[in-house]
Amino acid sequence: MGTYSKISEQKFIPVILGGNLGAYSIARSFHEAYGIKSITISRLVTGSISNSMILHTVLEENMDKEEKLIQCLQNIDQKFSNIPKILLCSDDWHVELATGIKDRLGPNWIVPYASKELIQYATKKANFYKLCEETGVDFPQTVVYSSMEVEEIELPFSFPVVIKPTNSMTYSLLSFEGKKKVYIADTKEEFEQIIAAVRAGGYKEDLIIQEFIPGDDTSMHVLTCYTTKDGESVMASMGQTLVEDHTPTGAGNHLVIRTLEHSEVADKAARLIKRLGYVGFSNFDIKYDQRDGKYKFFELNARLGRSNYYVTAAGNNVAKYYVEDYLNHQKIPPSFMQNEVLYTVIPKRLLLKSIKNKELREMVKNMYRKKLVKHPLKYRPVEKSPKHRFYEIASTLKFYLKFKKYPPHPELAERM
Repeated sequence: MGTYSKISEQKFIPVILGGNLGAYSIARSFHEAYGIKSITISRLVTGSISNSMILHTVLEENMDKEEKLIQCLQNIDQKFSNIPKILLCSDDWHVELATGIKDRLGPNWIVPYASKELIQYATKKANFYKLCEETGVDFPQTVVYSSMEVEEIELPFSFPVVIKPTNSMTYSLLSFEGKKKVYIADTKEEFEQIIAAVRAGGYKEDLIIQEFIPGDDTSMHVLTCYTTKDGESVMASMGQTLVEDHTPTGAGNHLVIRTLEHSEVADKAARLIKRLGYVGFSNFDIKYDQRDGKYKFFELNARLGRSNYYVTAAGNNVAKYYVEDYLNHQKIPPSFMQNEVLYTVIPKRLLLKSIKNKELREMVKNMYRKKLVKHPLKYRPVEKSPKHRFYEIASTLKFYLKFKKYPPHPELAERM
């Protein structure tokens, strides 16, 4: 576990909610850019953040309760009373919490997110698809299902269909047997069983029913954008997903991303952002539809994604946008170019085995030869702890077991 040593000497302190790989990646970006440590607050100390030289971990088992989180933040504020602190989030429910309490924090706190009301509106998928329609952004054929009971419904598309909650923040807090981030029903019977299970699990809000877009993991794409507090879009970093997680609770998490540029897709995201009046980092899940050659937008996440280190690795360090915009109050020059990088958290052998396209497989081999491969936990020589090194290796090799139990399916690559 890290210590508070030297944090008191820093000009500012990143305070990151969460303990997943995304939280560690944000801390790494700050350390790369400014040589500083971050503080993480989490309900448990996971392997991603334990035994790290670049952060100090704070354990708060009840951080999902506003008063508990506020008290925790106040304790940090008292210890470092004269140092500005940037409060950052690594999960959807963190954003809900942080935007709800930011007016109750002192003047030393910066919470670089849009308003809670705007985020709740934009991240609700039914609203997002309306915005896509208004701004000319492509998205899958969609039906909003409001009923609490399984009933007859006429769908304008055939099976298989994709089922997902419109409110991912609310859904993420639920726990029930068989829960998945996204469901795919091949038949009407399976559709009815999924609806019944989700409702019985406590999710009472609208469900999204969508056409299934064919294609494997390599059809998926991710786009991360930054919009300044003055409303100017200054960065867009796009990547093609080569391999995704297919475990029930991690389905859709990007395991391997190769960076690429696509100005048309970035321009469409900018239109959405401008229409919303949104500020800060936005993260879009997108799938290429081989049937019509269009990129279909699935959702907007109002935070950096779990795989956010791909953006930093490609040359657009995410930490600098927070600091220049909110601390230094500097005009940020546009940056829509990025370096060629392969972000991965799985072994090379498993990656090559998972890619069926020969051209993509050769491209990956070439990136390894050119040493353009980046693993977010592989931060040497900074991370000196043998325990951290062990976790990095063990977590990487563990994907052999995960893939054996939940192998990537050549078609079922749909995600929330």
